[in-house]
Amino acid sequence: MKRPKLKKASKRMTCHKRYKIQKKVREHNRKLRKEAKKRGHKKPKKDIGIPNMAPFKEDILREAEQRKQRREELKQQQKLDRQKELEKKRKQESNKKDANKEKQHEKKSTTTPKANSEQQIDKNSKKFFCKELRKVIEASDVVLEVLDARDPLGCRCPQVEQLVSQSDEGKPLLLVLNKIDLVPKENLEKWLHYLNNELPTIAFKSAMQLKDKTVRAKKVTKRGSAYLDLSRASLCFGGECLLKLLQEHSVIKDKVIQVGVVGFPNVGKSSIVNSLKEMRACNVGPVRGLTKCMQIVHVDKQITMLDCPSIIVAPSSSALALALKSTTDVDSGNVLDSVDAILKHCSKQQIMMYYNIPDYRNSLEFLTLLAQKRGMLKKGGVPDTEGAAKLLLRDWTGAKVNYYSQLPASWIPSPHLSSEALATVQQGFNLEDLEEDNKSTMKASKFPNRASSIVFQSPGFTDGIIDDTELPEEVLGKKSIEVIEDAEELSEDEEDEVESEEESNRLVSTETISEELAAENAKCGKLPTGKQHNIKASDLDDAYDFNTDYI
Repeated sequence: MKRPKLKKASKRMTCHKRYKIQKKVREHNRKLRKEAKKRGHKKPKKDIGIPNMAPFKEDILREAEQRKQRREELKQQQKLDRQKELEKKRKQESNKKDANKEKQHEKKSTTTPKANSEQQIDKNSKKFFCKELRKVIEASDVVLEVLDARDPLGCRCPQVEQLVSQSDEGKPLLLVLNKIDLVPKENLEKWLHYLNNELPTIAFKSAMQLKDKTVRAKKVTKRGSAYLDLSRASLCFGGECLLKLLQEHSVIKDKVIQVGVVGFPNVGKSSIVNSLKEMRACNVGPVRGLTKCMQIVHVDKQITMLDCPSIIVAPSSSALALALKSTTDVDSGNVLDSVDAILKHCSKQQIMMYYNIPDYRNSLEFLTLLAQKRGMLKKGGVPDTEGAAKLLLRDWTGAKVNYYSQLPASWIPSPHLSSEALATVQQGFNLEDLEEDNKSTMKASKFPNRASSIVFQSPGFTDGIIDDTELPEEVLGKKSIEVIEDAEELSEDEEDEVESEEESNRLVSTETISEELAAENAKCGKLPTGKQHNIKASDLDDAYDFNTDYI
């Protein structure tokens, strides 16, 4: 049997009913409109603005813009004041927390041994870096001091060289001249000859793109197969020469030698270890102070490399040394000083040609032009000078800018190295073979044109810090802790009073500024924007005297 269909209710309605509903809706809407009129709920009138026939229209508009700018400046000042107050509160809270931590640490130190206290040192602190540097120098049989070929003298640290030469075992010290592909060939030859007078120097170019299974040398195109040229990026120049020297030394010592790699930040210590190992064993990048502890890498059966954190620059050094060789990025306050120091040590025309920038008067103007060129703009089209300065510092510390430093007029033996120590170092290595190997590496590698690279004036040796005692105090002193303890003893009522006084002062400052603006507007014959509807005809007559204006 077929299932009977159920009848659904029809949606049809009579015309009489539909018209009745529409009528009631219209009446309801009319009622709502009447009630809104009684309440006085009207649409806001549009601002007519200044008519074209009005006299001094341009002056009025200019004054209005000035008023707007003043208001914006006021808002920015208030915002900065709020930020400063918040920073003060945060600092006070952090100081309180540090004081509490120190108290807890002092309590624990009475019970725990010295080994636990050493483990609690922060790994990002300079104190830890100094300890790791000393540990690497003590543990190593051979020390490699890595120098940037663009500024070899500036990358030499006399304190480290003196420590290595004066050790009881008489450890040999080798100089590795890295980043040779960023320097003209003539300049490199001169520097190798200059440095070989004191210590054995090896020309080196680390591998930027390491060999990996994921990298394919073959690239398929529409016409056929084309091979990618990865030789310049992936190959290392000078690695065979360095390994040969170290292997010979291990044969003389008849043991597995440990080689410590030492140098200032962004010189290429970790990249040298990676290129000798032929794989990414250590973290590498343009960030300063990336290596934060000693890393042991076994190159082969005879050699183990000890990668080390960078040497800390002494605060008494020049602004240029602090800008290019500090372990961390430069603060926003010292950015302009560091950029100014770099620009002073270079020729103006070459920098203008390199960055494609017009003539500038000072470092601030240079940064604004660079920010506009690179499209580094803040809100409202304001050039980001801090960002441009950080970008310039990254270019100079990294492997982007081709610059070279000129040699001194005559060779002068460094005072921190004795003649006996130099004689012992030179006896352990074959310098004739080293010169031949350096020549072969120079033939294989490519060099930039002298015209395209920037001439740089080297400031000389850079002082470094090795002992913890030479470091400036990072921890709060006793006096600051006492001040914090006294601040904690303040009652809540006193704190509330202080906050209320600060708020009242802030209100007074804003009121005074608003009164000054009102007085200026009154002098100019202007009125505030909020009182435009209550203008009288007599006030307008006083503001403009048409008889005198149009004679």
